[in-house]
Amino acid sequence: MNKLIVLSGVPGSGKSYFSKTLKKVKNNHVYIVSSDGLRETIGGAQSNLTNEELMWKIFYALAKAYAQDKDGIVVLDATHVTTELRVDRNQQLKPLFDQTYLLMWDIDKQIVSNQNLQREYPIPPEALEMFFNIFEKPNEKDREFFDKIIMIENSDIAQAIKEVIDDGTNDNPLGLAL
Repeated sequence: MNKLIVLSGVPGSGKSYFSKTLKKVKNNHVYIVSSDGLRETIGGAQSNLTNEELMWKIFYALAKAYAQDKDGIVVLDATHVTTELRVDRNQQLKPLFDQTYLLMWDIDKQIVSNQNLQREYPIPPEALEMFFNIFEKPNEKDREFFDKIIMIENSDIAQAIKEVIDDGTNDNPLGLAL
């Protein structure tokens, strides 16, 4: 069974940390499609927004290619702070996956601001504020689109990882602290 995981949260909330941790825990069949990573590859820096059309074209092409792994978990690591970004832009992907998840970081602004400063490439405070201002919590359209919505309200991602990799058994073979 393949899964599409759409991450949603302001920069510095922990989305990329989750992606990297999931990859370490599961390793096989985890594919991370990162908007920041693609911006760096295409334009030389995560902050280079001059090739956005090309970046998003590659972003979705990679997700479609990775969907071919019927045991795969494809993680879309981008802000996805609005329903339009979470649902409308991912309509093309939904038929390619058996399950779709939305993982949403709803973290205190001060905590995120501090985490942002710890990033290799922190974003300016005014840009972070803009993301907080446009951030939308899940609504009916999100609930209709996604099979499962997981809210992350602190830095503990162990439960979210367990839910994403759960194969239907009740055991905890990875020894995750829950």
